[in-house]
Amino acid sequence: MLGSPDVSDTVYFASDVHLGAGAPPREAAKERAFVAFLDGLAPGDTLYLLGDVFDFWFDFDAPPPAAYRATLRALRRCVDRGVAARFMGGNHDHWARVGEAPGWLEREIGLELLDDPHRTCHQGWRLLLTHGDALEEPAGAYRWVRTVLRHPLAIAGFRLLPARFGYWLGDRVSRFSRSREHERELERYRARLVEAAGERLADADLDAVIAGHVHHPERRETGHGVYLNLGDWIDHRTYGRLRDGELVLVRHGEG
Repeated sequence: MLGSPDVSDTVYFASDVHLGAGAPPREAAKERAFVAFLDGLAPGDTLYLLGDVFDFWFDFDAPPPAAYRATLRALRRCVDRGVAARFMGGNHDHWARVGEAPGWLEREIGLELLDDPHRTCHQGWRLLLTHGDALEEPAGAYRWVRTVLRHPLAIAGFRLLPARFGYWLGDRVSRFSRSREHERELERYRARLVEAAGERLADADLDAVIAGHVHHPERRETGHGVYLNLGDWIDHRTYGRLRDGELVLVRHGEG
């Protein structure tokens, strides 16, 4: 089922900012760029954050780490001036709500949480939005890791940890995960995601699949629609934009 169609001036899509992942000087530059992007959104715009905005997020129902606060303040400013801001967890920040009650991002920032995948319609475009790590059936060891990390018992146990220790542990796991990835693996992930998106476009009533996860900005016309990968804010500073019926990939500072 499609989500409710929205009428807005411009629709933006961003993912894979990975706040807190890098060395301080690089993080500061990335944060400044992303905050400037957020502060450029206008009343009536719509913003979709499609996962891994934070290098690790878990809803401990407590104030987040200092590394996230400038971006969170910018997101709150977006909401306050009338931007419809929507958040979909990725494989690093899936745990934005860990129970039935609204999570911290919903209560304090005003973000609307979305399931992955999410179907919606904007400006005549029928869209499937996804982080991308599970657009196809998860394979190999990641299938089991993903199942364990998202199991209610594992989530309940993790929430019993002190927030400071929980974030420390999440940061260690995230860094270990990145250290094991290399370009050849990423190429395989990219190819599988392109294939999965193409299958969705061929089988469903869709015009575009928009994803992140593989940190590879790409806009590809298929025989059945558009595959748009949003890239990342670590190396590329790229995002998607739908304006006047045109869906494009934009590099921050060049659009």
